Amino acid sequence: MVKLKKKVAVLGLGIENLALAHYLIRKGENVTVCDRRTATQLGERFDTLAAAGVDFRLGPAYLDGLEDFTVLYRSPGLPLFQPELVKAKQQGVEITSAIRLFIALCPCPIIGVTGTKGKGTTSTLIYQMLAHSQWRKSAHAYLGGNIGVAPFSFLPLLFPADVVVLELSSFQLEDLDQSVEIAVVTNITEDHLTPVDPNNPNYHKSRTDYVQAKTNLFRHQDGSEVTILNNDDETCGSIAGLVPGELLSYGSSLQSRGAWYEQTATGDYKIFWNVDGVTEELIGSAQIKLRGEHNLLNIAAAALAAHTGGADRESITKAISEYNGLEHRLEYVATVDGVQYFDDSFATAPEPTIVALRAFQEPLILIAGGVDKGANYLPLAQEILASSVKAVVLIGKMAPVLRKIITKLGLEQGKTPLMVEGGTEMSSIIKTTKKLAKPGDVVLLSPACASFDLFANYKERGVLFKKQVLAAKEEDVI
Repeated sequence: MVKLKKKVAVLGLGIENLALAHYLIRKGENVTVCDRRTATQLGERFDTLAAAGVDFRLGPAYLDGLEDFTVLYRSPGLPLFQPELVKAKQQGVEITSAIRLFIALCPCPIIGVTGTKGKGTTSTLIYQMLAHSQWRKSAHAYLGGNIGVAPFSFLPLLFPADVVVLELSSFQLEDLDQSVEIAVVTNITEDHLTPVDPNNPNYHKSRTDYVQAKTNLFRHQDGSEVTILNNDDETCGSIAGLVPGELLSYGSSLQSRGAWYEQTATGDYKIFWNVDGVTEELIGSAQIKLRGEHNLLNIAAAALAAHTGGADRESITKAISEYNGLEHRLEYVATVDGVQYFDDSFATAPEPTIVALRAFQEPLILIAGGVDKGANYLPLAQEILASSVKAVVLIGKMAPVLRKIITKLGLEQGKTPLMVEGGTEMSSIIKTTKKLAKPGDVVLLSPACASFDLFANYKERGVLFKKQVLAAKEEDVI
């Protein structure tokens, strides 16, 4: 009896699903790509796949008729409650994803990292620690996932002795039914609870759904596998009881089994760990290039995960001391006229901006604002008043809201920083900071909001910021 091929649809041709489509083609699957973009907009991706015999459903009605297929591989940008997906599932269509398939097929251990913030830095650090290490002869480390590298691009290269590090968003985890061998959860705060990006409308209907998605990273582990949780994070503490395997923790205080940091009498920091029954100093802040206490937590998490994955201590400390951080995450850009400029455009919610403010003692000019993601901005206002912020450059739709919150709280406390409108172009925003800043100050782009009112995404916002700052450095004029 001839076995009929499955009719497979790949929904959305982003980086992740593009690599998946090529994999499915090599396996001889009957593949159709469904995408809201036109052939012209898809460009080379369309040309390459069309030449390989892939069918396409393009344009606004790209999700029509999904019940015609056997299996749907959805993009992380498509919510499970999308009406067309719900209808297809009711009619017996299997709905899965690239990440779900990759985890099922991967022949080697996977270290998965998730969290509202910090997962990119942590996963990259883990990879660097493993890449430095000769933990097994002829073994290799690979980094992929939400970091921007499709796991299916390196699946054919993997051997059992290798290790894969995956940065994973809640949208990649929400339908996961198999967990990774080593799971890291950096934190869980309010995020992705409202549809703010018109090009990527996925969101979670409730905080419960959001937390549930994150816990899928470890809840299907067996008793021999490891989960690493941030002990400083309240929600991580609340889900610790769900961990089926070994639990390691990290934080700003002593951990019985895990890693932590302490401040010395001189104001420096030291990271310690206890992973083999002995407490040892791992590294001191003088050897660390990353700014902020939050990065001490990211380093602690990464060290635990890499050690569990087989990296030696020397490789771990070497990777920490050499790491400069990720783009748009408290990234130092340049010094112009004695003023330091930092790009923290990735801060699209109040919590990472609060953390960023705590990384500086210098007088700060904060650039903040954009599109609200349904967050509570009162804690941010409190932090602004308690920090070294001397001026706030307000941008985007949230500018009047932030001004109102900060002003009201400032009047109550008898302290209000200068607040000015930055304009709608990055050039005018930078010009405004130039007027406010003096030598020794820091200008920090940490908006605490999404970017979609003025910019395509946080990356464009950060890129334009850096472009304007670097142009100013070159010309010595803004």
